[in-house]
Amino acid sequence: MTAIRTNRSHTSLTRSGICALIFALASGTALPATAGDYRLGPQDKVRIKIFEWRASRDEIFEWKALNDTFVVGANGNLSLPFAGEIPARGQTPAEVADQIGDRLMEKMGLGRRPDTSVEVVEFRPFFILGEISQPGAFPYRPDLTILQAVSLAGGIKGETSRLMRLDRELIQGRGEISLIGLERLGLIARKARLEAELNNAETITFPKDLTSLGNDVVARQSMTQEGFIFESRQKAIRTQIQALDDLKGFLEAELVSLEKQLGFLDTQIELIEKELANVTSLVQRGITAAPRQMELERTRAQMMSQRLNAETGLLRARQEISRTELQKVQLRTSHANEVAGSLRETEAALAAVERRVETALHLLHESETMAPVPTEQVKYSILRTDDTGTRAIAADETTPVLPGDTIKVEVLVSMRQPATATAAGSDTSSPSTPNATF
Repeated sequence: MTAIRTNRSHTSLTRSGICALIFALASGTALPATAGDYRLGPQDKVRIKIFEWRASRDEIFEWKALNDTFVVGANGNLSLPFAGEIPARGQTPAEVADQIGDRLMEKMGLGRRPDTSVEVVEFRPFFILGEISQPGAFPYRPDLTILQAVSLAGGIKGETSRLMRLDRELIQGRGEISLIGLERLGLIARKARLEAELNNAETITFPKDLTSLGNDVVARQSMTQEGFIFESRQKAIRTQIQALDDLKGFLEAELVSLEKQLGFLDTQIELIEKELANVTSLVQRGITAAPRQMELERTRAQMMSQRLNAETGLLRARQEISRTELQKVQLRTSHANEVAGSLRETEAALAAVERRVETALHLLHESETMAPVPTEQVKYSILRTDDTGTRAIAADETTPVLPGDTIKVEVLVSMRQPATATAAGSDTSSPSTPNATF
């Protein structure tokens, strides 16, 4: 676990100190597989989204009956309308999405697999018991450690475990800063992705706050996830723009055909009018019969009607081309407005996180300054059930927690002389700044 020391020579918290401490507490532990490798199991709640591009109608069709949240059953399957039973136990969300798409294509007789996404909205719980303030079941979250689980459960129990109040505050403070640090890294990565979308960039340029962390699991995971989201959204926009461009191409081809048709009709009408003028002259001189003149006039009227229809089609095609261009502009504008709004929300959330970090660091510093040497030792163990059965695993604050785990917290009491402010050799008249040591 990352150690924290106090330095009396500092009188205020600096931004570099904040960033260093967040890095130490948020990423100083070895984490399990990334959220993208999460394997589903019973009690996991997932949100399914299914869309299908129908080129013949120039629309994106939404499968409303399936676009909902579902819970993995006790048998490890998802029971879905149309698709039936889909095996989910031990599968990643992406693998389940592929299964659903394949099953729908097979059962519904589709020409291509619909675009399907599966997102975990509520993980199956883990359990914590023993000398803890709020024992019970809690929703799992990716990359959860024992320290963070204890923080979620309210920390070590005070009176019954005989842990001193300030020791408990230290544990809670470190856990809170660790969680805030993870949230901060995610917000920084999201902000970089939104800025890239707003600027129509080809790739995301992540700030040094992330890239300088090297092979840190949390930073790398945040950048990878935002990269996937960026590519997916860019692909969706390009697909819609391409569909509108294809429609415009069809309309332009129709426009050329109608213009040729108008030219052909004009030529025919011109010939008919010349012949009609000759016949009319002959009728007036009594050389030919009047029915021939009437027949030519009917033919001219029909040709004029056909020409009017062609002109109407020509105007309609031009109108549809203009409408297609307008839809492209509206699509880009709507996307830009959405990204700008999300960016403002992300920046506000990031500013709030920075304020929470500073407050948490001040509180942690006060607890470290006033806390005596702990008189008790906390022992952690995990009961984990898998294909081989249930086994007990020795753990510490940095041990990763998996869905379905049962965490047992014990307090071992030892007799030690408490520390005093005088023994610490520090001046209590001025605050100190906690610094991270690695």
